[in-house]
Amino acid sequence: MLSQYLTSRLAAWRRQAQRHRTRRRLKQLDCHLLEDIGVDRQTAAREARKPFWKP
Repeated sequence: MLSQYLTSRLAAWRRQAQRHRTRRRLKQLDCHLLEDIGVDRQTAAREARKPFWKP
């Protein structure tokens, strides 16, 4: 039971860390690269401002 809890907490921590890295990198993309992935500057900025714990 404890190992299952720890495993789920570790998985949650990994998701949050990945979300944080992805949002930080999104903030650094230039307009050309954002256009390539189909995201405008305002959407990227809004997503980058989200805290890492929010999906």
